[in-house]
Amino acid sequence: MSHVLVSYKREDELRVARLIRALQQHGLIIWWDQGLPGGEEWRQNIHQALEKAGCVVVVWTEASVGPGGEFVRDEASRAKARGGLVPVRLDRVKAPLGFGELQAFDLTHWKSNPNDPFLLDLVAACKAKLAGQPVPPAKAPIQRLMRRTRSGAGAGALLAAGIVFATNLFHVQNGVCALPVGQPGLSDACGAVGLGGAPTRDERIAWQARPAGSCEALRTHIARFPSGAYRALAADLLQGARSSRGDHFSARPRAAQGYVRQSEHPFASAAQAQADARDRALEDARTGACAPGDDFERLGGADLASVRFDCRALAGGQVCAADYTATCRIEERAITERCG
Repeated sequence: MSHVLVSYKREDELRVARLIRALQQHGLIIWWDQGLPGGEEWRQNIHQALEKAGCVVVVWTEASVGPGGEFVRDEASRAKARGGLVPVRLDRVKAPLGFGELQAFDLTHWKSNPNDPFLLDLVAACKAKLAGQPVPPAKAPIQRLMRRTRSGAGAGALLAAGIVFATNLFHVQNGVCALPVGQPGLSDACGAVGLGGAPTRDERIAWQARPAGSCEALRTHIARFPSGAYRALAADLLQGARSSRGDHFSARPRAAQGYVRQSEHPFASAAQAQADARDRALEDARTGACAPGDDFERLGGADLASVRFDCRALAGGQVCAADYTATCRIEERAITERCG
């Protein structure tokens, strides 16, 4: 999952191409649908690329949020479910219904500069998604605010800055708490008083110490920090969990019932006839009633739990049929979950 997929509306191709070139200059591997064949093969190629993408940049524009942008919204929904969505705005539009809670990176004023602070925030978000890490707080909005404060009119500018910080407008608190000075103490202090969406010290340490790819560790983290800074990311990673069968087998015993007919040859006594029926019942359980259900199972053995005989006397001796219940010692290849 090393590439970034860019989802966009065809009408925005020229603007998106400039964005892709800028992202590529920062070392990101970009997949987009230029040069793909048409028809069903085109859809299949996009589906495969979307499933393998570690990050999906969805471009919100007047075209993509409009009635004709259903494919963009569908790809955005799939990326959101897997925790890989990074929305971007090229026009001043509202995100479609269901995506408003995700803050989009604002590139409405972007002039194709690959070193623009707002583009650098987008690059940082993409790299974090590819690495399975939390998206760092955007730095560009606070940088813009500081420039305006320095050039503004004294008290008015300071008052505006105070309001912006107190209300966390443009995620300014997030930017301050993530400043590369005095870390991780600054972030821990913010987390202790609930500023900037920063984690508490305990949560930060727990998040860093969790085993990579462990879904159970994510569930434990959510249970321990139900309102924590990493809860949403943990939930996104759990939604994108992938299951596979490992090499380890676990015991999955089950009961099975079966029947064996009377023997073809009579025995001298009822005890001998019953012993024969019991042996045949055990063999029938091993080869039939307890047979593995699929390639992920194997049989470790079978034991007769109960046997009910139906014996009859014939010329020359005794014959027995039997109904039985067996305990099947099934072993199943364990399912392994991986999240992120």
